[in-house]
Amino acid sequence: MRITNRVLVKSYLSDLTANLENMKKYQEQLSSGKEVRRPSDNPFKAARAMELTTSIAVNERYKANIDEGIGWLETTDVALGQMNDALQRIRELTVQGSNGTYDSTQRYSIQKEIEQLKESLAQIGNTFYDGRYIFGGDKTTEPPFKIVDGKVIYQGSTNGLKKEFSQGVIMDIAINGNKFANDSKIQPADEDGVFKVISEIINDLANNKSPSDRLKELDEQIDNILKLRAEVGAKSNRLNAMKSKNEDEIFNMTELLSKTVDIDIAQKIMEYSVMESIYTASLQAGAKILQPSLLDFLR
Repeated sequence: MRITNRVLVKSYLSDLTANLENMKKYQEQLSSGKEVRRPSDNPFKAARAMELTTSIAVNERYKANIDEGIGWLETTDVALGQMNDALQRIRELTVQGSNGTYDSTQRYSIQKEIEQLKESLAQIGNTFYDGRYIFGGDKTTEPPFKIVDGKVIYQGSTNGLKKEFSQGVIMDIAINGNKFANDSKIQPADEDGVFKVISEIINDLANNKSPSDRLKELDEQIDNILKLRAEVGAKSNRLNAMKSKNEDEIFNMTELLSKTVDIDIAQKIMEYSVMESIYTASLQAGAKILQPSLLDFLR
């Protein structure tokens, strides 16, 4: 092959362009902080980065579900605690009303206070979190309890509210109102559960009778509320443990993603400096290579 000036220039320009492309690559990496900006930079790392990004996004969605579930259960626990306080007060009043020395006027006063507490319990039953009613099961857009002719009727769902908090881990975070009230769908319906017991106490007091026979049933309802609070507490503890695990996984995957796509700044600055020196040397060599020509000798 005959070596001509044209061949030398073409070869030189090709090498110079390659050096310039390398400088451009390092400049892009330094300005973006990323070693992999497009799949062609490193197909394996690019695929790994997409896989990690997808996993992090999935875990972030699970984290949002966990946070929502924890908030839901905390609100449920507060509501059940308020119910327990109201029932304890009703029990105290029932004991007072069972006193044989009380007359109809005194029992009437107790009756009225218990009626107010009953309405308060219905209001607590319509507690909502983030715009959704917590005791309605999967029917969260309408109040689960309604007062009809003095009767507290449950109109929520008997289905739970299930959410996925991790891969294949689904939990029911709802405490349905039918677990402490009635679940009849026929209107008008008879009361059941805690509201039925309270109504019977009110009727005894209205008829100037001792409601002492209702204390056992009332205690059973109070125990039921305590059991529901224990159930909520267990679920809340599990979600808190899952949240900790989820946060650890997100942190580890984010760190791994950083190691996969982020640059080592000190190393890249050094590599860029080396490439800059090479490019400068190429320009200097080119200036010497391209100076002489045949015309210089023909003169």
